[in-house]
Amino acid sequence: MKKTFLLFTLLSLFTFNSIACYKIEHVEPINWWIGMAQKELQISIHGKNIAETEPVINYEGVSISRKVLTDNPNYIFLYVNIEPNTKPGKMNIIFKKGNKKVASYKYELKARKENSANRPSFTSADAVYLLMPDRFVNGDPKNDNVKGYHQKVDRSNLGERHGGDLKGVIEKVPYIADLGCTALWITPFYDNNDTQFSYPHYSAGDYYKVDPRMGTNQDYKNLADSCHKYGLKLIIDVVPNHCGSAHWWCQDLPAENWFHKWPTFTGSNYRMTAWTDPHASDIDKKILQDGWFAGNMPDLDLTNPELFRYLSQAYIWWIEYADVDGIRVDTYPYNDIKVAADWVKTFRNEYPNINIVGECWVKSPLEIAYYQSGNNNKDGFDSQLPSVMDFVLKDYLHMVFNENESWDTGLARFYAHYAQDFAYPDINNVMNFLDNHDIDRFSTAVKGDVDKYKMGIAMLLTTRGYPQIYSGTEIMLDGIPGNYEGHRFDFPGGWKEDSRNAFTKEGRTEDENEVFDYMRTLLNYRKTATALHDGKMKQFIPYDGIYVYARYNNEQTVLVIFNNNNANKEVSLDRFAEVIKDFKQGIDVITGETLTLSNGVTVKGKSALILELK
Repeated sequence: MKKTFLLFTLLSLFTFNSIACYKIEHVEPINWWIGMAQKELQISIHGKNIAETEPVINYEGVSISRKVLTDNPNYIFLYVNIEPNTKPGKMNIIFKKGNKKVASYKYELKARKENSANRPSFTSADAVYLLMPDRFVNGDPKNDNVKGYHQKVDRSNLGERHGGDLKGVIEKVPYIADLGCTALWITPFYDNNDTQFSYPHYSAGDYYKVDPRMGTNQDYKNLADSCHKYGLKLIIDVVPNHCGSAHWWCQDLPAENWFHKWPTFTGSNYRMTAWTDPHASDIDKKILQDGWFAGNMPDLDLTNPELFRYLSQAYIWWIEYADVDGIRVDTYPYNDIKVAADWVKTFRNEYPNINIVGECWVKSPLEIAYYQSGNNNKDGFDSQLPSVMDFVLKDYLHMVFNENESWDTGLARFYAHYAQDFAYPDINNVMNFLDNHDIDRFSTAVKGDVDKYKMGIAMLLTTRGYPQIYSGTEIMLDGIPGNYEGHRFDFPGGWKEDSRNAFTKEGRTEDENEVFDYMRTLLNYRKTATALHDGKMKQFIPYDGIYVYARYNNEQTVLVIFNNNNANKEVSLDRFAEVIKDFKQGIDVITGETLTLSNGVTVKGKSALILELK
């Protein structure tokens, strides 16, 4: 009896230890949906020596198509086919060694929302509000400091966390909608337990988890629901170039070629022009694409097919989970751009109508246009990015209103810039901006001059393309030039202890209210001004500090007149007859005043006059 009991005990321990040595640590995506365009799903499975096992699935409509192993025995990349008529439920993945079951995992397949693939996206009719959650509103002070997470809140230090979160963003969605914006882009929110500079969240530590100091996965879904309730589209920020050093991969790398590796640390040269330079050296392009963006941001090697699929699925998961409306791609040209194009195409395959704007921070219109999908590039390259960002226009907006007028400075810069719009396949699907979280505040460029600032707003909200407004731009928020952290001041009033609340009229200064009211008026006008959405643009050569362009379609004509002189100017309209045509009056979009056009108009010094012609 004792011998039998001892034998049973030993066998039990052996069985327990066999199962224990195959403990499943991570399974990703954490769930999936039936009816996706890509029928084949990659399931990444991580656990000690899991590659020694054979996965088995017995679930109607689901079959294993292939199992991919790497040089790390702790990973299986399991590819399964999911038929469209598969029923939702939890399927059991059994892991066997020989004939013995050594581990199992219940994996959930959910029903997909009806017509999810054809969701509407943001367009040139939209105005995008950009914010960094950590610097916007602290909606839940209880999550400021979380046990096990290195960085705590310290608002006295611009490089530390400040405590803004997703609940704070949700709280202010009505404010953003009232301002006149129709889309919201927030910087990343993924878990990041790095020891420094974790607050931007551009270096993910877990792709399937909201950082608990920012909230929960449900909070992000609630944000999307709130946006839709108030007529806003939600844009997700995706990062194909790098992850964070706090990612659990760094403790157990899935494959030797998961990250780009060098004999000694090698940072990117950041010279994105190398991609379009016909004389570029191979080594310069290699350092650009394989060099690390920063020492705590491992550079991802998307030529690894398992990583490629993993990363595209991770972001598709969020789009499907929260019902996201659009995508912004960070650091696009820091990757092998042909691989990046294929990666972006995976989103367009899944969501044919989705708009995707890429950060391609290059310094000429021809280079920017090279990255807009549909361009007839000589080398045949197509980025798959329907939209790009006009960094050159941003540069000119920071210069022009401070300059004296000449043949090629001042307003002539705008004229010459727009004259190169021929390079773009879709000029109205270009994102324009005065500033963002990576560049100097526009307020510092014009040194807080309200008149110059309003001229920038006028250009931003009436030119071709669509506008992006960075949180705080509506109140002329200050910054520190040349300093990343100096572009990321907290929004006054986002914290209970703040001395004032700039979300309210009473909490803003006189200058801030002037700027806020001007932007709000123009943004809300733009909502229904179809000529400013996708209308044609006709511009006239600047003379004597006066620059004129019109935006027009069959229903509407909007005439915009800039006066970059300090003094008021009487402007004859005779030269602009081809756009004025038979119109007799112009309604001042800002004041509502009706002006008679026959005798010309007076334009105040350092201002823009915006007229809807009648």
